[in-house]
Amino acid sequence: MTSPCYRHADREGRFFCQKDMKYMCEECACCHSPRVYCQYRTACMIDLLTREGDLEACDEKPRRSQIR
Repeated sequence: MTSPCYRHADREGRFFCQKDMKYMCEECACCHSPRVYCQYRTACMIDLLTREGDLEACDEKPRRSQIR
């Protein structure tokens, strides 16, 4: 059994942030504090996939106020 995304209860939380202790769906999966030290970063799948270009960085995602 998988855990739901912390923001979208109807979606599978495929990614887990050890620092924030949250499951995230692909839409939500990004490092929410990339400039802050994280002891888990070297083993972070979210960070790895973002650096490889498979996930968008948080600051590249449009904010709700920008979506019309």
